[in-house]
Amino acid sequence: MRRLAAKAKTAFLSLILFGLGVGLCSAPAYAAGSKKVIEAKNGVVSIQFYVKGAAYYLTNGKQYEFYQEFGTNGEGRGGSGTGFFVGKSGEDPTYIVTNDHVVDDYIKAGEGGQFRTYVGTYNADRGIYLVLIAESCELRVYYDDNNYDVAYVDCYGDMEKVDLAVLKLRDATDKRKPLQIMVPTKEMVGETVYTLGFPGNAENYFTSASNFGIDDVTVHKGAITKFVANDKGVERIQTDATIQHGNSGGPLVTEDGFVIGVNTNVMSTSPYANQIEADYYSLNASELVTFLDKNNISYEMAKQGGGSLPIVIVAVAAVVCVAAAAVVVLSKKKKAAPAAGPSAQKATGARASAQPGQRAFMRSMAAQHNGLAVVVGETPVLVGRDSSGCKVVYAEGTAGVSGRHCSVSYDAAKGEFIVTDLRSTYGTFLMNGQKLDANVPCRIKPGNGFYVGDRANEIRVELG
Repeated sequence: MRRLAAKAKTAFLSLILFGLGVGLCSAPAYAAGSKKVIEAKNGVVSIQFYVKGAAYYLTNGKQYEFYQEFGTNGEGRGGSGTGFFVGKSGEDPTYIVTNDHVVDDYIKAGEGGQFRTYVGTYNADRGIYLVLIAESCELRVYYDDNNYDVAYVDCYGDMEKVDLAVLKLRDATDKRKPLQIMVPTKEMVGETVYTLGFPGNAENYFTSASNFGIDDVTVHKGAITKFVANDKGVERIQTDATIQHGNSGGPLVTEDGFVIGVNTNVMSTSPYANQIEADYYSLNASELVTFLDKNNISYEMAKQGGGSLPIVIVAVAAVVCVAAAAVVVLSKKKKAAPAAGPSAQKATGARASAQPGQRAFMRSMAAQHNGLAVVVGETPVLVGRDSSGCKVVYAEGTAGVSGRHCSVSYDAAKGEFIVTDLRSTYGTFLMNGQKLDANVPCRIKPGNGFYVGDRANEIRVELG
């Protein structure tokens, strides 16, 4: 028996030495680093503000004269930015983080309605200006040039404070992966970081035919130079990793591919075209986590302190485990594994039923509510200005909103929301402009919306 144990020890030491040799010889210089950053591109998308039925017009403020058509057949991109998916690892994601200013035009257009914007002065002496007017608009999330999903705004912040917005797809996608979030610490000043996104100047004659695929994500390397906060207390990360037009809303990642910030703006001594001295700013992930929590958006945190263990350590640990197992096998007689008892079966069953059920809720898109979400059940929930009875309460003086304007309930059996106008003064409308008849229930599907009195008072109904 002693001879057997001695042989086992010898084999154990040999395996460890062999493992160290293999690990030291074959492990790359960096187990994570650039590889993890490249993998993070799988969570990044281009966000396009797309307009339809669009044309340029000349106007003096009263009369409008057609000037020329916009884009191709009146359609095209009116603006662009970058976003990245969040959610649970291993699950197809639905939610996309970006900047509020990336989708601000879409929001101002009533999230799909008519859009108009000042383009420039055409004749200053006569007071004539050039404007762009579009009949409708949408947000497109591109996976490559010819593959996109239409998204809508789930929630958004204040550009002057927390310049964040979250978009939602109607159906989860398998074309991208969610990225993990890590709140940085002040000790990380000087560490290497990367900005990922789709800067507009990358679309030039030197690029390939594609602009919006995974391989088209532009990566800029830099370092954290400072952690700062503005006079409103909003936390930002200052870096020297380049951020350009089109980069807005993209992730700032570590060498492990973890998101520590949302790329937002640049401060320069000269315009974008001639940036000589510039500092680049990303919203700190601490702000992002707070914003996601506030709006009940699912995400996943990375383990603080880094990603994968070095390959050498992993290899040695694996060898030690194998060797230890060998010693146990050699020094003891093999025993049959005991049958799983009731407690083991109970634990397995608990894991299988751990998925939480979905909740039905409505979310106010009005700026005054800052992303307020209210759970809805079979008992109607009131919407209006009357704080004594309403769950979604609009401020006194809000245009178009009555004291008890409408009610919302959820029919779990049919998976539909029921919206009923309560004889409001200005009416309750579906997003296509259809006005609801007073006291007549209207059924709408999750993911759709309605507004009370004015498009600015939009409410979305969702499951989550």
